[in-house]
Amino acid sequence: MNAPSTTTPIRSWLRHQRDLPQRLLDRVVTWFIADRHADYGFAVMRIASGSFLLGWLLLNLPIASRIWGPGSGYWQPYREILGYNFPFDLLQSAGPGVFWLWYIVTIALVVAFLLGWRTRIVTPLLFIAYTALNGQNTPISDGGNYFIRIMLIYLILVDVSRRWSLDARRRAATASPETQTGSVLHNIGLCLVVAQVCIVYFEAGLYKVQGTLWQNGTAVYYPLQSVAYGVFPGLTDLLTQWTLPVFIATYVTVIAQIAFPFLLFNTVTRRIALITLLGMHLSIAVLMGLPFFSGIMASADAVLVSGATWIAIATWLRTTLTQNRFALRLTEKVGTLRARKTAPAGETRRDEKAEPAPVE
Repeated sequence: MNAPSTTTPIRSWLRHQRDLPQRLLDRVVTWFIADRHADYGFAVMRIASGSFLLGWLLLNLPIASRIWGPGSGYWQPYREILGYNFPFDLLQSAGPGVFWLWYIVTIALVVAFLLGWRTRIVTPLLFIAYTALNGQNTPISDGGNYFIRIMLIYLILVDVSRRWSLDARRRAATASPETQTGSVLHNIGLCLVVAQVCIVYFEAGLYKVQGTLWQNGTAVYYPLQSVAYGVFPGLTDLLTQWTLPVFIATYVTVIAQIAFPFLLFNTVTRRIALITLLGMHLSIAVLMGLPFFSGIMASADAVLVSGATWIAIATWLRTTLTQNRFALRLTEKVGTLRARKTAPAGETRRDEKAEPAPVE
């Protein structure tokens, strides 16, 4: 009689999974070196955050000297407490000429960053220029200012101009190869950006849940009704007239922020989380008058959207903008004008003579 087998299902499974650590390591290494992930998402983040930075600098242009330039010298004791070191303290003793030169250069760097021109060089320079400018008067800054400064550090590692940029056009023309080192750095930057986004949302959710107003479901009511954030009083009065919408908005905000890191592991739950937070950012931008903060935060969420989705959105936008009646008529007129300019002079005159006279 044969002895009974001592092999158990667990031992059998462990025996077949002996190479699991090696396979996991191979997958991780391949993920880091095989491709540069979220390249379309980073392109959207670059364009969106660059647009908001450019708008912020241009809108504050008339008062820039008073809030960041020589007119902001009264903030010097506060700057000393913050302890900014070189090169972020270069503007503290700068005169009007140096300040305006710095401001114009910062705008130029933002434009280059937005268009995706030489971003490997432009991104670290923009981080220095913007941080030095923002550090002149931090009390007027909001979460968007601080968040984009952190993001710019991570974006130094990232190939943010791989898609939809001047760099991408130049590389396509010269057939420049991509290096594995660049891919590894890009994907490390992606991990840092996603980790930072998760930390911000998770920490904000944990901070909110400790408050009594967030626990009883009324927290959203108060900022919407405050004088400081009441941009559209009539609209906010309408939205806060009933208890149920305020209650739902309060709890959905807290739950979405706390659960955000865990919802990313599934495609369906990730989409739900991103749509929910996008709605939250749009509400903050419109109802509370904080478009810069909301836009910067939402731009970072773009890296979590798949490249196929961004391609579909870009295709839809291109079709909508170029296939409407006005665009088609404008294209036809431009084509006619170009044909007239490129045609020989004699043919143009003959065509003009051949045209029938208008009937009156």
